[in-house]
Amino acid sequence: MEDILLVAPYRELAILAEEYRNKTNLPFSTVIGNLDEGLDEIKESIKKGSKIIVTRGGTAKYLKENLSVPVIEIPVTSFDILKAIGNVSSKGYKKIAFLTTSNIIFKTEHFNRIMDITLQFESCEEVKDLPERVKFLVDKKAIDAIIGDVIATNESIKNGVYGELLQSGEESIKYALEEAERVLKMNMRERARVKEMETILNMIDEAVLTIDKDEVVTVYNSKAEKIFGKAKDRVIGRKIKDCLPNSTLTKVLRSSAGEANMIMEVNDKKVVSNRIPITIDQHLHGAVAIFEEIKSIQKLELNIRKKLNEKGFVAKHSFLDIIGSSNGLKGLIYQAQRYAKSEGTVLIYGETGTGKEIFAQSIHNDSKRVKGPFVSINCAAINENLLESELFGYEAGAFTGALRGGKEGLFELAHGGTLFLDEIGETSLSFQAKLLRVLQEKEIRKIGGDKVIPIDVRIICATNRNLKEEVRNKGFREDLYYRLSVLELNLLPLRERREDVVPMAIAFLKEQCVKENRNMYWKNDNIFAPLLAYDWYGNARELKNFIERLVICCYSNELTENFVKEMLGSKLEKDGEQDTITIGFTEDMKVVEREVLKQLLDRYNGDKERLCKALNISTTTLWRKLSYKNEMDIS
Repeated sequence: MEDILLVAPYRELAILAEEYRNKTNLPFSTVIGNLDEGLDEIKESIKKGSKIIVTRGGTAKYLKENLSVPVIEIPVTSFDILKAIGNVSSKGYKKIAFLTTSNIIFKTEHFNRIMDITLQFESCEEVKDLPERVKFLVDKKAIDAIIGDVIATNESIKNGVYGELLQSGEESIKYALEEAERVLKMNMRERARVKEMETILNMIDEAVLTIDKDEVVTVYNSKAEKIFGKAKDRVIGRKIKDCLPNSTLTKVLRSSAGEANMIMEVNDKKVVSNRIPITIDQHLHGAVAIFEEIKSIQKLELNIRKKLNEKGFVAKHSFLDIIGSSNGLKGLIYQAQRYAKSEGTVLIYGETGTGKEIFAQSIHNDSKRVKGPFVSINCAAINENLLESELFGYEAGAFTGALRGGKEGLFELAHGGTLFLDEIGETSLSFQAKLLRVLQEKEIRKIGGDKVIPIDVRIICATNRNLKEEVRNKGFREDLYYRLSVLELNLLPLRERREDVVPMAIAFLKEQCVKENRNMYWKNDNIFAPLLAYDWYGNARELKNFIERLVICCYSNELTENFVKEMLGSKLEKDGEQDTITIGFTEDMKVVEREVLKQLLDRYNGDKERLCKALNISTTTLWRKLSYKNEMDIS
């Protein structure tokens, strides 16, 4: 079926159209039909693909009112009228009337009087009025011939006067078909544009709703269907108050003012809406609203934050990485696994080297936040002011040296995931107050900022201090302590689970052999038995350092028990040598104190945390004492 369908109200028009098509090869189909005659065939042709109809007279008017496809009228030309007048006058008729529907237009003043023929032009708004008008012309106006369409001529004959069919010539058909082609191409371009726009609107994540100045919905994309819960065919083309009665978009029409970032609830969905008027040449033509579910915004934000994992904010360890099979360790892992299933704040106690961060990462990776970021910071490693800016972030120009565009804090970067605060016991009381507020309100304010930012972060803290004792000594806020210690985990030192020493030593040994590209072997695991006699106050960290030294110093690929004893013995002797300290004489006690701490730090292999634990001081205090006169900086 061709795109263009020519509907001929009379057979001669169909024959003329066929002749024209044969001459031009213009693609169109033809059917015979007058008014509702042939309507079923026309509708069937439309179903099969006809997109535009070409016809004339009353049939054109009738089809426009009853079909949704465009209808192009075959015009009546002056040549068609002259031809019809000539035919009638040649038969001797003198008083002639033109009777047509009002959509057939021509210049009547050109034909008022030709020779001795009287012409009268009449038109009817409706086809159904033609019979009555014919009767009026015959009875009241004494008309003896009527020129018109099929119905008018048939009615003329019924009333005893001559009827001449006003036929369209080839020029009229050519004009109508060319117009149909032009309209068809224009419609195709418009349909392509609409389809393109519809595709774009359906691809975006936001719901789009547009009304015209009469409050009729003109645009309503697939996302809008999901948010409002109504199909497109029940909304587009209808008044917004009838299909979406709760919408307030008409307010934008009345006020001509837009609204931005409006939070509202639609069908139990929290959405953010932006609405603006549509103006062209300062005239209001409608309004558009864009909606987005807050869940979608949060999901997008989460996807963006997942990209942060590529920057290193990811937990690398799981419970499978925790080495050991002692009952104490198994109990701790089971307890931590249960903690992972909750959202409560976890406080991990443990000496230096007991694996507090490994447990924190394992809890994160076993929780529902596993796809979110894992952000870690050692609170004792930086001073208080820097710690605050690192955690909360800052706005541009907040202080001298601030980055030009400001900086996101670790709380923001950890949104949707976990923030691990190591050595929380080393923080000051003023910082603890700020941290408490964040935990209570679940929102932060950047340094130098004037707005709050909501956050969704799970907190895991760790410390080697007894926070209960710190609370009693007024060194730690009681309210913060109870906020942090919802779930407590007390990690056992290695000396209290000696059965884990050998498995850990073997695991560290294999790891170090890969790093050093060594192929070491041993007869059986009993060669590591001497390790059980040592208390390993540095826990896993000290054991790992010992194994690293063991691999580096072993000249043979075979590892023996005697060599393990020898290396462990040299370690014990070195520890014994550290019972005395020699310093030069000075009357400045601060210098004495600094020199003592320097030598102690050397004997602890630079392990500041272990030294602080042994001396029962904070790392901040150690840093301050060692930095006396700026002669040493260990930060």
